[in-house]
Amino acid sequence: MRIKHFILMTAATCTIAATSCKEETPAASPVTSATELMSLKVTTAPTMDGTIDASWDACNKLVSKTTMPAGDLFGGIYAFFQGDVHDFAIRSMYDASNIYFLVEINDDTQSIDQRAWYFDATSKLWVYPAGAISATEKYGEDKFGFIFPVKSNTNWDKYTCWSTCHTDNAAVKDHYADDATFMGDVWQWRSVNSEPYGQLQDGYLGMGTVTNGVVTAAGRKRDSSPNNTSTNTQKLTPAGAATEISVPKYILVQDNGVPVIRQEDVTSGKAKLVTAVSATGVLSYDGGTLDPNTAAADYGKTGSKRIKSVILTGPIAGSQGDVKTAAKYVSGKGWVIEVQRALATTDVEHDCQFDITKEYMFGFSVFNNAGPEHSVKPDLKLKFVTAAVTK
Repeated sequence: MRIKHFILMTAATCTIAATSCKEETPAASPVTSATELMSLKVTTAPTMDGTIDASWDACNKLVSKTTMPAGDLFGGIYAFFQGDVHDFAIRSMYDASNIYFLVEINDDTQSIDQRAWYFDATSKLWVYPAGAISATEKYGEDKFGFIFPVKSNTNWDKYTCWSTCHTDNAAVKDHYADDATFMGDVWQWRSVNSEPYGQLQDGYLGMGTVTNGVVTAAGRKRDSSPNNTSTNTQKLTPAGAATEISVPKYILVQDNGVPVIRQEDVTSGKAKLVTAVSATGVLSYDGGTLDPNTAAADYGKTGSKRIKSVILTGPIAGSQGDVKTAAKYVSGKGWVIEVQRALATTDVEHDCQFDITKEYMFGFSVFNNAGPEHSVKPDLKLKFVTAAVTK
């Protein structure tokens, strides 16, 4: 397997332990652990650029695998991901203000075309994929996730994410906290939906309502209400037809270098509003037309010119956007992502406030070319090395 590199830097971060910087050997002899991540105290922060530089050399590594739970949640959509296993490694450091993470994850294919529009040459219709429909047609993005405790309890400390959505309770299907005293800080880095602005989505997981054994009102929530994401879709009626059909709202006539359409692309004219569609799928916009029939394969299910389906109106606002990232994909190997968050944030209700005198149990997950489908590694522990290392 190839390794996706995620470098996570956060100041108030509760994240996975892929490398443990052991307190007894904080700088000279980094070692590996399968369960503990030791965050090394430093006087100089790492450079946030998605590159593994020498600043990480003194940190121990947490090295392990995420696995897809057999027969897991959400009915049949996990079926195309059964057997997924992802090797990962994590390192961490912190300074007076922030906590930082470096994560490496095996992945030999970069997946950043989440649910991109394709053209069906037979029906002459544009298709917005609903998600994974087969083992080779997944239409997802590469992501990773962490859950750290905001309010901990015995079950979380013993089982971490196995005590929430990954459970044997058939009624529990959507990120359910099994104890009203628990709240989790949920970080989700998304190569398509968050990385274009150098962020990840910061959310939380709380207790739902249980009635006759059925859980409602549970699930992962955003830390703050602004949503910077919308779907690049609209309905238009082809000339001579009586029924509206779904088509892309915007098309990019100039490459923007990222896997989404941004509001600034619309403002600058790189993205054009689609104003009409013909019975054969030809899209009209201000200044020209796009005829997919002349290169149907290019716009087909796996074509190189599929139309981006995600619109970002700007950076993630509020507490939801308080974790910074810098990511690179190494061709044929994987991702490198650096993440930075404050050790303490203003959102004390939803964010883990890191106390360097304490230990934190957490869970880690990998989403490979996926929507909600993910493999997991529970029962990891974050510790802090309190002796400073000068780099």
